[in-house]
Amino acid sequence: MRVSDLMEDPDLKIALRVQGTPGRLARPITWCAPTEHMDPTPFLSVNALVLTNGMGLNVKDYRIWEAYVERLMEVPVAGLVFGLGAAHRELPSGLVEACEAQGLPLLELPPEVPFVLVMRHVEQVIATERYEELRSGWELADECTRLAADGRSLATVLERVASFVQARVTVVDDVGFELIGAGDAGGGTARTTLRIPSGESQRFRLMIEGIKSTVVLQPILGPVAAVIAMQLSYTLGSRSPLHSREAARFMEALYEDRGTTPAQLKRLAVDTGFDPEETWGSVLIGASKDIPRLKLRAIAWRARVGLETNFGIVRFMEEKGLTTLLVQQKRGSLGLLGMVRGFFNDAPELAVVVTEASTLSELPLALNLARRHVGKPGVRTAPLADLTGIVQGLPSAGLVAMSQRLLAPLTSDGGSALRETLASYLRHSGSSREICDELFIHRNTLSYRLRKIEAALGLDLSNGEVRATCLLALSIVAAHPQGTHA
Repeated sequence: MRVSDLMEDPDLKIALRVQGTPGRLARPITWCAPTEHMDPTPFLSVNALVLTNGMGLNVKDYRIWEAYVERLMEVPVAGLVFGLGAAHRELPSGLVEACEAQGLPLLELPPEVPFVLVMRHVEQVIATERYEELRSGWELADECTRLAADGRSLATVLERVASFVQARVTVVDDVGFELIGAGDAGGGTARTTLRIPSGESQRFRLMIEGIKSTVVLQPILGPVAAVIAMQLSYTLGSRSPLHSREAARFMEALYEDRGTTPAQLKRLAVDTGFDPEETWGSVLIGASKDIPRLKLRAIAWRARVGLETNFGIVRFMEEKGLTTLLVQQKRGSLGLLGMVRGFFNDAPELAVVVTEASTLSELPLALNLARRHVGKPGVRTAPLADLTGIVQGLPSAGLVAMSQRLLAPLTSDGGSALRETLASYLRHSGSSREICDELFIHRNTLSYRLRKIEAALGLDLSNGEVRATCLLALSIVAAHPQGTHA
């Protein structure tokens, strides 16, 4: 019920004497407060409708009326109903002036209308409105429950809620980061938040922005918050992946070397919604087994939402302990790394690796390189290249065979000690202490093995080019243990 509604009932015969500041007549009335105190504020609450005959205010000093109205405005009350009668046959001029000066709506009640009639009318209207609010809230919750039961997404549910309240509705986490939203604030600045019932490990709130009505939101959105909580619990706690089949097929092809041709990879990219000719950005989010799945999903989710505001295309794939995000069509000048850093300020325990690729043919190598660097917590970029990535990019069957033939003498006796020693020697740049510690051998044994390796291969390991060739050969054979049949 609004202050303006009081004048619409002909039985009350209430007349508006001071309109108050713009918008004051649209304030909701929460209850009626009959009082004859000079300072009733200790007994009042926000948006109370004050009813008085002015028995304790039979004064002509304007300053007393000014102080009285000022105290009411500090609460603030919805309005002041002044009843004429024995104490005052007409409205005190000082009261009228004070209400006009401070913008408090002033209404005049004739002597023949008792306060109890006004109170009964207000209580009945408020009770009816509250019933309607509760009824509409439960009807909205029922509708959203049906949407969820039919398998509709949380985004669809939020779109229905936003349409109902005619505002922007978003789900935010405990640090205020938006996970998902719907609707339009329409330039409005009013903001209200409601807590979504959830576990202690991850807390969420429902934020309503730009609402233009004065309807109390708690009765309406309270029931639907429970529906949203259930969908959040399912979405974030589900054991099944949330990515689309198209995204999974495309990213699995990028990660796994199964002989996918460039044409097939291009077709998978198109099916996923990408432009094969554009540049690519990727974000890999990794977590240890100690991090709850719900937390990883929530943070990965809000990263997706954040990226969707900066990129035209965002797709993702979930694996155990790892989420991969691929993006295209960047908006704005901020780099991908700069965007991503802000998404993980409150999750320093996650390992986040950012990389970019200029072509589709480069993308599989860039992704696998980035994946090899997921592990250490923090946000970082993957290196542009490493030896494993270069080797994986070599498709020549002859090169694999050549490398296998080069290293074959090291295993001619059926053992692997010489090959392991060579790999350790190259890995540790010839450091005797580190090689012996890794292989658990004596320095004399190491010297003996190195001489035997040089004799078997017919090479001088003191030559830098020879060492680089052996390292490359070992990497090629490790990447293609069964050989290449291209």
